[in-house]
Amino acid sequence: MNCDKYYPYTAVPLPYALGALDPHISEYTMYFHHEKHYMTYLEKLNAALKDSPLMQNVPLECLTKMDCADIRVNAGGVYNHELYFASLSPNCKGPSNHMKEKIKECFGSQEELENKLVQTGMGLVGSGWVWLAMTREKHLVILTTCNQDTIDLDRLAPLLIIDVWEHAYYLDRQNRREEYLKAVMKCLNWANAESLMKE
Repeated sequence: MNCDKYYPYTAVPLPYALGALDPHISEYTMYFHHEKHYMTYLEKLNAALKDSPLMQNVPLECLTKMDCADIRVNAGGVYNHELYFASLSPNCKGPSNHMKEKIKECFGSQEELENKLVQTGMGLVGSGWVWLAMTREKHLVILTTCNQDTIDLDRLAPLLIIDVWEHAYYLDRQNRREEYLKAVMKCLNWANAESLMKE
Protein backbone atom coordinates (compact mmCIF):
# COMPACT_ATOMS: atom_id res chain seq x y z
CA MET A 1 0.00 0.00 0.00
CA ASN A 2 1.05 3.59 -0.66
CA CYS A 3 -0.53 4.89 2.56
CA ASP A 4 2.66 6.24 4.09
CA LYS A 5 4.03 7.58 0.81
CA TYR A 6 3.56 10.88 -0.89
CA TYR A 7 3.59 12.52 -4.30
CA PRO A 8 4.84 11.50 -6.79
CA TYR A 9 3.23 8.09 -6.36
CA THR A 10 4.80 5.04 -7.94
CA ALA A 11 3.05 1.82 -8.85
CA VAL A 12 3.03 -1.05 -6.37
CA PRO A 13 3.86 -4.23 -8.32
CA LEU A 14 1.57 -7.21 -8.06
CA PRO A 15 2.80 -9.52 -5.26
CA TYR A 16 2.37 -12.48 -7.63
CA ALA A 17 2.63 -13.20 -11.36
CA LEU A 18 -0.12 -11.92 -13.65
CA GLY A 19 -1.32 -15.46 -14.33
CA ALA A 20 -0.93 -16.75 -10.77
CA LEU A 21 -4.65 -16.51 -9.95
CA ASP A 22 -5.79 -18.68 -12.87
CA PRO A 23 -8.37 -20.22 -13.16
CA HIS A 24 -10.14 -17.83 -10.76
CA ILE A 25 -8.92 -14.63 -12.44
CA SER A 26 -7.14 -14.84 -15.78
CA GLU A 27 -3.77 -13.37 -16.69
CA TYR A 28 -5.58 -11.34 -19.37
CA THR A 29 -7.87 -9.71 -16.81
CA MET A 30 -5.07 -9.09 -14.31
CA TYR A 31 -2.93 -7.47 -16.99
CA PHE A 32 -5.61 -4.97 -17.95
CA HIS A 33 -6.67 -4.45 -14.34
CA HIS A 34 -3.22 -3.72 -12.95
CA GLU A 35 -1.35 -2.35 -15.94
CA LYS A 36 -4.18 -0.26 -17.41
CA HIS A 37 -6.97 0.56 -14.93
CA TYR A 38 -4.84 0.92 -11.79
CA MET A 39 -2.02 2.68 -13.64
CA THR A 40 -4.48 5.18 -15.12
CA TYR A 41 -5.67 6.18 -11.63
CA LEU A 42 -2.05 6.51 -10.51
CA GLU A 43 -1.10 8.70 -13.47
CA LYS A 44 -4.19 10.87 -13.08
CA LEU A 45 -3.53 11.30 -9.34
CA ASN A 46 0.03 12.47 -9.97
CA ALA A 47 -1.22 14.83 -12.68
CA ALA A 48 -3.88 16.25 -10.35
CA LEU A 49 -1.28 16.86 -7.63
CA LYS A 50 1.39 18.30 -9.92
CA ASP A 51 0.14 21.88 -9.56
CA SER A 52 -1.09 21.51 -5.97
CA PRO A 53 2.06 21.68 -3.81
CA LEU A 54 0.10 21.78 -0.54
CA MET A 55 -1.59 18.48 -1.42
CA GLN A 56 1.72 16.82 -2.29
CA ASN A 57 2.53 16.42 1.42
CA VAL A 58 -0.81 14.79 2.28
CA PRO A 59 -0.80 10.98 2.70
CA LEU A 60 -2.82 8.87 0.29
CA GLU A 61 -5.46 7.89 2.88
CA CYS A 62 -6.27 11.55 3.50
CA LEU A 63 -6.37 12.34 -0.22
CA THR A 64 -9.28 9.88 -0.55
CA LYS A 65 -11.41 12.34 1.48
CA MET A 66 -10.46 15.61 -0.27
CA ASP A 67 -13.18 17.97 -1.52
CA CYS A 68 -11.50 18.17 -4.91
CA ALA A 69 -13.18 15.39 -6.91
CA ASP A 70 -10.23 14.96 -9.28
CA ILE A 71 -7.88 14.22 -6.38
CA ARG A 72 -10.39 12.25 -4.29
CA VAL A 73 -11.54 9.92 -7.08
CA ASN A 74 -8.05 9.11 -8.33
CA ALA A 75 -6.62 8.71 -4.82
CA GLY A 76 -9.46 6.29 -4.08
CA GLY A 77 -8.71 4.44 -7.30
CA VAL A 78 -5.09 4.00 -6.24
CA TYR A 79 -5.84 3.11 -2.61
CA ASN A 80 -8.65 0.67 -3.39
CA HIS A 81 -6.81 -1.12 -6.17
CA GLU A 82 -3.65 -1.57 -4.11
CA LEU A 83 -5.65 -3.09 -1.27
CA TYR A 84 -7.59 -5.27 -3.72
CA PHE A 85 -4.46 -6.74 -5.30
CA ALA A 86 -3.04 -7.37 -1.81
CA SER A 87 -6.34 -9.01 -0.81
CA LEU A 88 -5.76 -11.80 -3.33
CA SER A 89 -3.23 -14.62 -3.27
CA PRO A 90 -2.46 -17.72 -5.36
CA ASN A 91 -1.55 -19.49 -2.10
CA CYS A 92 -4.85 -19.27 -0.28
CA LYS A 93 -4.53 -21.37 2.86
CA GLY A 94 -7.65 -20.01 4.50
CA PRO A 95 -7.83 -18.08 7.77
CA SER A 96 -5.66 -19.03 10.72
CA ASN A 97 -7.33 -20.51 13.80
CA HIS A 98 -7.27 -17.08 15.43
CA MET A 99 -8.93 -15.48 12.42
CA LYS A 100 -11.45 -18.32 12.20
CA GLU A 101 -12.49 -17.63 15.78
CA LYS A 102 -12.95 -13.94 15.01
CA ILE A 103 -14.99 -14.79 11.92
CA LYS A 104 -17.11 -17.27 13.90
CA GLU A 105 -17.72 -14.68 16.61
CA CYS A 106 -18.92 -12.08 14.09
CA PHE A 107 -20.55 -14.12 11.31
CA GLY A 108 -21.12 -17.64 12.63
CA SER A 109 -18.72 -19.40 10.25
CA GLN A 110 -16.34 -18.77 7.38
CA GLU A 111 -18.95 -20.13 4.98
CA GLU A 112 -21.50 -17.62 6.25
CA LEU A 113 -18.97 -14.80 5.92
CA GLU A 114 -18.17 -15.77 2.34
CA ASN A 115 -21.86 -16.08 1.48
CA LYS A 116 -22.46 -12.62 2.90
CA LEU A 117 -19.54 -11.17 0.92
CA VAL A 118 -20.99 -12.64 -2.28
CA GLN A 119 -24.54 -11.51 -1.46
CA THR A 120 -23.31 -8.02 -0.60
CA GLY A 121 -21.41 -7.83 -3.88
CA MET A 122 -24.49 -8.96 -5.78
CA GLY A 123 -26.59 -6.33 -4.03
CA LEU A 124 -24.28 -3.46 -4.97
CA VAL A 125 -25.93 -1.44 -7.73
CA GLY A 126 -23.46 -0.19 -10.32
CA SER A 127 -19.71 -0.10 -9.72
CA GLY A 128 -17.99 -0.21 -6.36
CA TRP A 129 -16.32 -2.27 -3.67
CA VAL A 130 -17.12 -4.76 -0.93
CA TRP A 131 -15.03 -4.35 2.23
CA LEU A 132 -14.29 -6.52 5.23
CA ALA A 133 -13.23 -4.16 7.99
CA MET A 134 -12.74 -4.04 11.75
CA THR A 135 -14.36 -1.48 14.02
CA ARG A 136 -12.65 0.20 16.96
CA GLU A 137 -14.46 -2.33 19.14
CA LYS A 138 -12.68 -5.09 17.16
CA HIS A 139 -15.85 -6.30 15.50
CA LEU A 140 -15.71 -7.46 11.88
CA VAL A 141 -18.15 -5.80 9.49
CA ILE A 142 -18.94 -5.94 5.78
CA LEU A 143 -19.56 -2.65 3.97
CA THR A 144 -19.82 -1.33 0.44
CA THR A 145 -18.71 1.87 -1.25
CA CYS A 146 -19.62 3.12 -4.70
CA ASN A 147 -17.29 4.15 -7.50
CA GLN A 148 -13.85 4.89 -5.97
CA ASP A 149 -15.03 5.92 -2.50
CA THR A 150 -13.35 4.44 0.55
CA ILE A 151 -14.81 3.51 3.92
CA ASP A 152 -14.27 5.81 6.91
CA LEU A 153 -10.58 5.09 7.45
CA ASP A 154 -10.58 7.05 10.71
CA ARG A 155 -13.11 4.70 12.32
CA LEU A 156 -12.58 1.42 10.46
CA ALA A 157 -9.54 -0.69 9.66
CA PRO A 158 -9.86 -2.29 6.21
CA LEU A 159 -8.82 -5.96 6.14
CA LEU A 160 -9.67 -6.90 2.57
CA ILE A 161 -11.59 -5.52 -0.37
CA ILE A 162 -13.26 -6.96 -3.45
CA ASP A 163 -13.51 -4.98 -6.67
CA VAL A 164 -17.03 -5.11 -8.07
CA TRP A 165 -16.41 -2.87 -11.06
CA GLU A 166 -17.13 -4.71 -14.31
CA HIS A 167 -13.52 -4.38 -15.43
CA ALA A 168 -12.58 -6.81 -12.61
CA TYR A 169 -14.45 -9.67 -14.25
CA TYR A 170 -15.98 -8.77 -17.62
CA LEU A 171 -13.15 -10.11 -19.79
CA ASP A 172 -13.44 -13.51 -18.06
CA ARG A 173 -17.12 -13.76 -17.21
CA GLN A 174 -18.98 -11.00 -19.04
CA ASN A 175 -21.96 -10.09 -16.82
CA ARG A 176 -21.69 -13.09 -14.47
CA ARG A 177 -20.79 -11.14 -11.34
CA GLU A 178 -21.82 -13.88 -8.92
CA GLU A 179 -19.51 -16.37 -10.62
CA TYR A 180 -16.64 -13.90 -10.25
CA LEU A 181 -17.41 -13.22 -6.58
CA LYS A 182 -17.47 -16.95 -5.80
CA ALA A 183 -14.15 -17.36 -7.60
CA VAL A 184 -12.61 -14.55 -5.53
CA MET A 185 -13.57 -16.40 -2.34
CA LYS A 186 -11.08 -19.10 -3.41
CA CYS A 187 -8.12 -16.74 -3.57
CA LEU A 188 -8.60 -14.32 -0.68
CA ASN A 189 -5.36 -13.46 1.10
CA TRP A 190 -6.32 -14.22 4.70
CA ALA A 191 -2.73 -13.88 5.88
CA ASN A 192 -2.65 -10.26 4.72
CA ALA A 193 -6.07 -9.61 6.28
CA GLU A 194 -4.88 -10.94 9.60
CA SER A 195 -1.72 -8.89 9.40
CA LEU A 196 -3.81 -5.75 8.89
CA MET A 197 -6.07 -6.80 11.78
CA LYS A 198 -3.07 -7.08 14.12
CA GLU A 199 -1.86 -3.63 13.10
